[in-house]
Amino acid sequence: MRPRTQSFVAAAVLFSTAALACRPEDQRTETLDPLGSQTRAELPAEVIAQLDSGSAAYREDNFAGALAHYTEATRRGPDVAAGWFGVYMAQTRLGNAAAADSALERARDVAPGATLIHPTAADTAP
Repeated sequence: MRPRTQSFVAAAVLFSTAALACRPEDQRTETLDPLGSQTRAELPAEVIAQLDSGSAAYREDNFAGALAHYTEATRRGPDVAAGWFGVYMAQTRLGNAAAADSALERARDVAPGATLIHPTAADTAP
C-alpha cells in the first residue's frame, strides 16, 4: 500500500471510531418499568438458548433460521418480549409485513415501557 493510501485509510478508521464513540444510546433504560421487565437471568434456559440461536442466525443473514428459533422462544416463553421482537425482525427481513406487525404488537403488549418498541418523538428525532 502506498504511503498516501495508508494515511487515508488510517484517517478514515480514526474518524469512524470517533463517530461511533459519540453515538447516543439506542435504548433509554430509564423508561423501563423495573418491576415489570424481565432480566436475562430470570428467563428459562431453553428460552435463552432459542434467543441466542435466533440472534446468531440473524447475524449470519439466515432469517428463516432466525425466525424458527425466535418462534420457538415465543412458544416456550410467550411473555418474553425479546422473542416477539426477534420474530418481528426476522419477518421484516423476510418481507412478511403483516406477520412482522403482528409480532411487534405482541412485543409491545408484553413490554409496555420499552422505548425500543415504543419510541417517542424524542427517541426518533435526528
